[in-house]
Amino acid sequence: MSKDLVDALLLQYSYTFQNPDLLSQALTHKSYKNEMGDSTGGDNERLEFLGDAVLDLVLSADLMERFPRHDEGSLSKMRASLVNESALAEVSKELHIDQVLRLGKGERNSGGASKPRLLACALEAVLGAIFVDSDYATANRVIRQMFQARLEKLDLESQYHDDYKTRLQEKIQAARSAEARHVPRYEVEREEGPDHEKVFHVILRVGTEIIARGRGRSKKQAEQEAARMALETLR
Repeated sequence: MSKDLVDALLLQYSYTFQNPDLLSQALTHKSYKNEMGDSTGGDNERLEFLGDAVLDLVLSADLMERFPRHDEGSLSKMRASLVNESALAEVSKELHIDQVLRLGKGERNSGGASKPRLLACALEAVLGAIFVDSDYATANRVIRQMFQARLEKLDLESQYHDDYKTRLQEKIQAARSAEARHVPRYEVEREEGPDHEKVFHVILRVGTEIIARGRGRSKKQAEQEAARMALETLR
């Protein structure tokens, strides 16, 4: 498989790269460049930085148009649900970026092609590359088309109800005592099982105190479970 697969899939959004080297760079993780040297044409970190900003801008504008009566807090929560690591990794897989992402041998052997963080960053890099390859109007169109189904399915109440980490953060920020306003910290306590069936155990600290524990098939799930338990305790 090659970048041609991603290039072909982008045709569904009526987009073709004028400079194919930009797409190659967007699909190159730094671990690959470190192993192969400068002949790779550079890694995707700079394009990721740019793509992250372009994505936030496009989705922010779209949300303001769709929800003219919602305040900044509601819009921020909706945008967060669209651009969190898990959501971006899903979009990345839809473009089959996981199949063509260029990784160093060590990163690939450790399952890098399935790591949500790497996939999310690669998607942002591809969006950054589209912006550089064309212009803002074109990137705006592609991103809106790419996220259209997710934008139309947005349900603020149900999504926020299940976002225990955000609810806990807001509850702590609203607390009056200085001690209660410590930022929640999530720490991996231990991991169990083989790589394809790993279970993460997370502890949640507020200040120096452990107030809850959680477990899940990913760090994110474990953190959400710990936040849910903390909310039950605080309630």
